[in-house]
Order: sequence, then C-alpha cells, then structure tokens
Amino acid sequence: MDIYLIRHTTPAIERGTCYGFSDLDVANTFIEEATRIKQLLPGKPFAVYASPLQRCSKLARFLFDDHFTIDDRLKELNFGDWEMQRWDDIGPDALQAWMDNYVYVRVPGGESYQDLYNRSVAIFTEIVARGEDAVIVAHSGVIRSLLAYVTNTPLDKSFELRVEYGRMARLKAENGQVTVSGVNE
Repeated sequence: MDIYLIRHTTPAIERGTCYGFSDLDVANTFIEEATRIKQLLPGKPFAVYASPLQRCSKLARFLFDDHFTIDDRLKELNFGDWEMQRWDDIGPDALQAWMDNYVYVRVPGGESYQDLYNRSVAIFTEIVARGEDAVIVAHSGVIRSLLAYVTNTPLDKSFELRVEYGRMARLKAENGQVTVSGVNE
C-alpha cells in the first residue's frame, strides 16, 4: 500500500504570523506548485483525505476533483488565542513557556502538539487499516506528526523532520509495517 502525505502549497499570509486553524487562502503560486505535485503522483486510484481548511481542500480538489474526504482531524495545530497574531506580538514570556514544553503544553485557548499527534495518528491508523493506496493532503504539523509516528521519532525531536510547502512524503505499508520512502519530493 502506498501512502502520500502532501503538504498544502504556500499560503497567502504575511511571514511571521501565527496561524494553524485559521482558514487561509493560497498564494498566487498555487497553480505552479499544485501542477508540480500532480506531475509527481502516479496515475492510479487513491483514497484521498484532506483537511477542511481551504489551503488543503483547494489542493485536493485540483489534484482529484471532488473525489476526496474531508476530515477535521487533519487540521493544523490549533493556536487558539494566538491565531493570526504576529509571533513578535505574542510576547517572549508566553512563547518561552510554550516552547519549553510544547509537546504537552496547550496554547491558550488551543491545543498541544500531543493533541495534534493523537488526532493525526488516529485517522492515519484508520486509513492504513483500510489497505487502500491513499493520499493525505494536510499541514506540516500533521505530516510531521505522522512521520514521527512512523519513524518512532520522539515528538520533541520531530521538528528536525522538515516538511516544505507543496511537497510530499511517500510511505509504504506492508505486512503491518509502515516505512518512509521519500520526504520533501
């Protein structure tokens, strides 16, 4: 079973802004980025799952028309009270308190990285259990969580797993084992 984890294309937002659950549109480079991804996908049927946020659903629609399933568990980290604020405006004390233990500490009004990991792994294990070739169109936090899960990387070390805009990771599931075949393709 082949599984492709595809990160959405570049979002239309000013650099330095905190966003996760916010429903951002895509940048004007969308067609170029999405076409590149489409050319890399093998021409075979997939079960397709996407975050409902438009930066993912637009890409899923471009790649697979309307043949995909939306699942809220594929949303990015909920940054709660910090959503759409400049990182510089959040304040160094608040940021440091979160960064000291971001795996378990919830952002005010939001969630922790562990929360995101739990919901991401829950849907991933359901998808793997179905045994169909699959594509997941999601966000860096979700993809990073899934790569950490598959590679047994501790969550506090998972930010070393880089996930770029408009790139994908390829996984292979065989005999109950999931392995990584490629990242940032």
